[in-house]
Amino acid sequence: MTARQRVLHLTLVTTCSLGIVASTIYVPSIPAIAQALGASVARVQFTFVGYLLAFAASMPVLGTVSDRYGRKRTMIFGVALGVLGSAVCAASPNIESLIFGRIIQGIGFSGGMVVGRAIVRDLYDRDGAAQIIAGLSIAITLAQAFAPIPGGYLQEWVGWRANFTAVGLLAAAALLLVIRFVPELRPADGASRQGAGVVLRNMRAGYRALIGTRRFVGYALTATGAHAGFHIFAAGAPAVLITGLGISPEHYGYYASLPPLGFIIGSFVSNRITRRLGVDALIAMGSALLVPAGCVMVVLALLHATSPYAIVGPMVVICCASGLITPNAVAGSLSVNVGIIGAASGLASFMQMTGAAAATAALSLGGSGNPLLLAIVIAAAGLFAVTAFGSLTRFGRPPAKVVSSAQASV
Repeated sequence: MTARQRVLHLTLVTTCSLGIVASTIYVPSIPAIAQALGASVARVQFTFVGYLLAFAASMPVLGTVSDRYGRKRTMIFGVALGVLGSAVCAASPNIESLIFGRIIQGIGFSGGMVVGRAIVRDLYDRDGAAQIIAGLSIAITLAQAFAPIPGGYLQEWVGWRANFTAVGLLAAAALLLVIRFVPELRPADGASRQGAGVVLRNMRAGYRALIGTRRFVGYALTATGAHAGFHIFAAGAPAVLITGLGISPEHYGYYASLPPLGFIIGSFVSNRITRRLGVDALIAMGSALLVPAGCVMVVLALLHATSPYAIVGPMVVICCASGLITPNAVAGSLSVNVGIIGAASGLASFMQMTGAAAATAALSLGGSGNPLLLAIVIAAAGLFAVTAFGSLTRFGRPPAKVVSSAQASV
């Protein structure tokens, strides 16, 4: 690998991680924000909800825009918009301005992730893309697990606005890297002269083609179910462990950090052996872990096991399985039609985000802190992923290597 390739990989890691860092780094500052802006904690939490909704809704749009107007210019637009949103957040005089800034952040930083994945698929074949995406997944998971740590120190040393300033500075550095090192992989001859109506028609046509492609839907739903467990655990585990099992808040972070380590292990294994075994073999390996681990979690909950490891132990295995499945399923979904990779990346990412949100919302069907409900929802998400992958056997598998051809069929 050349020095320029290493810098390009660093750039993609940074741009893909920006959205996760921005979503979690300021969590330790929520009480301070509420006090400083004269708002309730519940109102401050709308900054998180607004961000996620904007992030998810922008993914399919920016993915398709990158197909029409080019990867590089779309990524520049997105990251620059994220810098602007971070500045609005840091300077917000009231909670309404902060929510608005977070929405701008969400729109912008979604471009870093969705276009970054599309660039990987432009540069590599299916198995190679899975290998690189697995590496990106490791970095994103590390960012998600550990971003609140520097956020807490910034809150303690400087104040809540420093968290948004830090994100803005990181995004500005990423923007410089994008301008300097990201190649324009999707020339857009005449695209800049197209009106919004043409772009919208092309967007709808691309999504109709993808939704009508069973391989795309199968792989995308596999990734959605496999990755949902991580978000379900993040949302439901605090009530189960702290309220239900009496774990102190200062010790909760120790238990919460273990499942991401499982995901990192799975992604690392995927990164090392995908080229040797292929995308489908890695998904099958992950599936062989995912469903049994979910069943064990449900059985332990039915037995009223009171140890926190009755939840955390199976969750580590579930996240390890997700690390094997998710990067490969994402790469598979991006390989069905190389002519609309940006649209495929956007739609697949949107499905992952909304699927995780829907699964997390299912926790509200029962009482807070119910370990059985948490286990059932996580196990159901895993079963959904394996079922979606199993549906791919009903039609032919794609070839192990997918050549980059504009004429690839859907």
